[in-house]
Parts: sequence; C-alpha cells; structure tokens
Amino acid sequence: MSSKILPIASAINDSYLLPLMVTLESLKQRLSPGYQLELYLIHSGMTQAGIDLISSIVTTHSMLPSHLQLASMPYDSKFPREAAFPLLLAELLPESLERVLFLDADLLVMDDLSEIWEFPLDDCVVAAVTDSAVPLCSSPRGVKGWQGLGIPADAAYFNGGVLLIHLARWRQREITAKVDRYLKTTSEHIDFLHQEAMNAVLWNEWKSLDARWNLLASHAGRLHRRSASDSWRHPGIVHFAGRMKPWRSQVGGPFNEPYQEILRILSHLVAAKPSTIRDQMNSAYDRFFRAALYPLEQYMWRKRLI
Repeated sequence: MSSKILPIASAINDSYLLPLMVTLESLKQRLSPGYQLELYLIHSGMTQAGIDLISSIVTTHSMLPSHLQLASMPYDSKFPREAAFPLLLAELLPESLERVLFLDADLLVMDDLSEIWEFPLDDCVVAAVTDSAVPLCSSPRGVKGWQGLGIPADAAYFNGGVLLIHLARWRQREITAKVDRYLKTTSEHIDFLHQEAMNAVLWNEWKSLDARWNLLASHAGRLHRRSASDSWRHPGIVHFAGRMKPWRSQVGGPFNEPYQEILRILSHLVAAKPSTIRDQMNSAYDRFFRAALYPLEQYMWRKRLI
C-alpha cells in the first residue's frame, strides 16, 4: 500500500540549519509509517551543502523567494528576515497543494504529526495552538487596536510556530493582502511581525489545536509555570521560542535532554557551533535562576525591556 504524502514547510537561513535538522529528524522518528514527508524549504540563499544535509533526512523542495517578495516582507532587527516567510507560502507553493503543515525550525517533535494533518479544519483557514505567553488578542503585546478591528476581548491569540494552513482558502480570502494592510496601517509597534498580523486578520477564522502540539519550552513543565496546563506531560511538539536555544547551550526544563539526544544522533552530519559567552549566560539563568526571577522577567517583558 502506498504512503500518503504529508507536505510540510519551513523557512530558515543557514544559522538555523542544525535546529531544522533536529525538527525533521525528531518528526521522522515518530511519524506513522503510512506517511511520507515532503519538505518545502523557503530560504533566502542557503548553501547547497546545507540543502543537501536537509535532503538527507527528508525529500526537499528548495524554494527561493524573488527580490520583490523579499522586499515585501515585514522586518524587525530582533528577528531573522525569514521569520515572516510563512506569508509567502500561498504564493510559492504549488496550486495543486490544498493544505500544508508549517513548522518553525526551533521545534522538537515528540509524537506522530499525522494526527495534526488529519485534524478537521471545517471552514477555517488555519489550525494552531493558543500562545501561552500571549493568550488573548487583547493581552499585552497582542493585537494592536483590537477594539477598532472588532475583535472581542476574549478572542484567543495563536502562536505561529505550528500552523496547519488551508492554502486554497488563504488564497481565496486574500489573507496575505489583509495581513499586509494591517502591517502598513498599524501605527503602534508590532511585537511579533506576521504572527500578530495573522491574528489580527484570522482571529475568527482559525481552529484551536490541543496545547500539546505547540508547548513553549520556557513555560511547559517549568517551576515558574506549574499552574499552567499539564499538556507538557504528554508532549506532541516542544517549541524553543525566545532566547533559550538548546542547540547553542543547555537549557532548563524537562525537554533539554530529549533535544540533546537528537543532536547526538545528528553529530556525524553537522557539528554544533561553540556556545558564546552570551549563550552560556542565558543557559545559567534559565537553569538556575529563572524560577526565582520570573516575576521580574515578566514585568520587563510586558514593558518591552527585553
């Protein structure tokens, strides 16, 4: 019996080669044998050697945006330019592809992703997980001007790191143009680029996945977040968003060791770069001091000091 194709997409530059390989290796290890992965890799000039390494894990279609498409992307110095490339999927991916599963590169997959692929979207454009750091569009650093956009105060805000996207509906409903309009007309600082803009546009056109499919590693199973959902006990995907990156240095929490295990499996293909002093300082803070200093960290985060 032939395998079903599970199309996934990701967007990186060369600095995210290793973490994407971890994401793909961990995904492949746990994927149902009834599925075959195909990756649509959106990038802005990766080396052929890097693309070949990714292709050694999964069938890869390399896709390079045009200069015009690159120029149209929102940019913030805090994020790599490729962060907003999910906005290009509907333009770059084949018209014959109705849906795609978009994955950030800083993930550790811990369960079979065919469960997400089979998730019913009904009439929605995307399925995603509510962001545990910004749970509502009305939250601090949520959607700017949410009242004027007609968004209810209790409308949930999703994290853009794991997205099941119905490409045909995205195109039909002109989501990219609407996102671009929000980005160009919002006068306040936009905290999370395309993620915030997608929430502004899709607030009533997305369907919620269980929290276990995008667990923020800085929250899940951590001492300072014990009151949060216990989905971390049955993880599907762990997302290492933010400053703490386990391919650079050890991080706190229950998912560091599973990540290091995949790094060891890949060590014969690509070596991790030596950690910097800043990486080591982040590691020490995350592992030994974060629980005690978390209220201060949250205050500084809300005030955009970090």
